[in-house]
Amino acid sequence: MKTITRTAPLARAFTSLITLGLAGLALQTAHAQSPCQSGAAYAANAYIRFNPLYEVYFGDLKSYITANGAHFRAGSDAVKCLSALSDAYRQHSHQLYDPADVARKVEIDRDLARHGISSGAPQPSASSLAYGMSTQLAQLARGLPSAANGNFGPLVIPTNKQERTQYLARQLFPLITQNPTVREVFAALEPLIREAAELEYKMIMQTATSIASN
Repeated sequence: MKTITRTAPLARAFTSLITLGLAGLALQTAHAQSPCQSGAAYAANAYIRFNPLYEVYFGDLKSYITANGAHFRAGSDAVKCLSALSDAYRQHSHQLYDPADVARKVEIDRDLARHGISSGAPQPSASSLAYGMSTQLAQLARGLPSAANGNFGPLVIPTNKQERTQYLARQLFPLITQNPTVREVFAALEPLIREAAELEYKMIMQTATSIASN
């Protein structure tokens, strides 16, 4: 497989993901009887396919839900596991959040600006990555039971600002990828994209194992 050079922003983002994945191993949640045993793999596969970029390489979510509808009906282990995972990552995001780090970042950006230096695009923190995972897992838990019955509206129709942003991204993605230059870029980045998806899948499964063991 051809090796590609990772840009600094991508490297920093995926370093944050790796850090979050390692931290996720230590998640401790209290669930007397966890559904995150038989339902974990289905939950993780649905989560990965909910990302339009990952869908290109791992298959689309609609086809996956249609083929595995019985596992996503209301009250199923996969749906319960998605809810438990969402709760766990939301709790973890609160544990990772450090106001002092935010204050330091603001001060550094101000100092750079005084010297005419741009701080560049903001990089996601481990806390924000965990919170983003939590909200997407919650959206899946809310919308998949209807999708399992053939109604994908509750899953894709946004109900808040973050979901509206994600909805717009999903709508624009097919248009963006029609550009030959963009397709070339994605082709070059394929190993990195697959690695990121596999890392997120592993993180979900590790966290589900942690939930199931408590």
